[in-house]
Amino acid sequence: MKTLDEFISEKANPEWVIYMKRLSANDTGATGGHQVGIYIPKITRDILFPSINRVDCENPSIPLSAKIVSHDIEEQTVKAIYYNSKLAKQQKKGRNESRITSWGGKKSPIQDPENTGSLLILAFKKQTALSDCMYLEAWICRSIEEEDLLETITGEILPGTSVFNSGDSVFGGVTAIQENKTNKKFKIPDGWATTFPSGSEIISYLPSLFKFKSTTPDSLILERRKAEFSLFLHIEEFHVLHKIKDGFNSVNEFIALANSVSNRRKSRAGKSLELHLEVIFKDNNLFDFSTQCVTEGNKKPDFIFPSGQAYHDFNYPEEKLRMLAVKTTCKDRWRQAINEADKIKKVHLFTLQEGVSVNQFNEMKEAGVILVVPKPLHEKYPKDIRMELVTLEDFIEGTKVIYQI
Repeated sequence: MKTLDEFISEKANPEWVIYMKRLSANDTGATGGHQVGIYIPKITRDILFPSINRVDCENPSIPLSAKIVSHDIEEQTVKAIYYNSKLAKQQKKGRNESRITSWGGKKSPIQDPENTGSLLILAFKKQTALSDCMYLEAWICRSIEEEDLLETITGEILPGTSVFNSGDSVFGGVTAIQENKTNKKFKIPDGWATTFPSGSEIISYLPSLFKFKSTTPDSLILERRKAEFSLFLHIEEFHVLHKIKDGFNSVNEFIALANSVSNRRKSRAGKSLELHLEVIFKDNNLFDFSTQCVTEGNKKPDFIFPSGQAYHDFNYPEEKLRMLAVKTTCKDRWRQAINEADKIKKVHLFTLQEGVSVNQFNEMKEAGVILVVPKPLHEKYPKDIRMELVTLEDFIEGTKVIYQI
């Protein structure tokens, strides 16, 4: 069986077009919907499958061959389909989205609810101009280590976003076009032209550029995160693009730049969400918390309420302590949070992951994990568990009640 390294090496050339995303519950079918499959954005569909971009017939589709290399599953026939009923029938309701379906149901790793949240690579064999792609190879990351390896190369792949580009540029270690990237040019402070700003500096600068419309913490965290990511990519392009265009005198120069970009992306990914939450907590009059305070075994949970000092005070009531772990994606990673604060038996975990399977949720629940998810993402979770999810607003208000704020 091939390794991820080998798969990436094979696909890092202009013969392949790469599409990457995190599997949502709608992709895998964990929400229980019909006609499930891998969501494909319009720009990707129009390049890979131009023949189905039509509304003169309902739900046009084409067959193509697919191979799931990560799980050693041989070639099968799948279907690229454009669900166009909203436009074809000229009605207000209906579907207007494209997916790759017919993977074989739950027996396929791509449709396995337990793989919700996993990173997926789809490598499409490049077709001639204006013709449809007829062959793809898929890789589903099977471990945290594989996900870390991939994101070291591409940068963080956020839930709800995707990467789409040719194999040589995506896996080249320097650039990867994010489909949610804006082409808008932002006015940035003069000093940022020479020195790349820290994550906290970028986040503090956001109100100067964006007028956030959200009125609740749940919507605001998503809006702020999207804005900050766009600004980060703009600053990164400003610092890196001219170096790429100028070329390199040696392989070592290229590797040095690639490593610099990769390390900066990893650093941002590790702190961004926590920094946004700090701002939102304070804006909602929740000031009593410590970040990265040391607990047992030199562990450092993301947030301890009301403080690290209270946590280490033997006289402070344990029932008034709270911990919030922060994970952009929680599949497999949630286990990292359950032993970070021994005094706290019920651990809150904030995530942006778009769904988990019912089995995964029950496993978290049995381990004492309470899932905190922004309200707009609740619909992406199976119906059976939505009522047990905690919104960010409820977490904030519930924490304030404990400390009578």
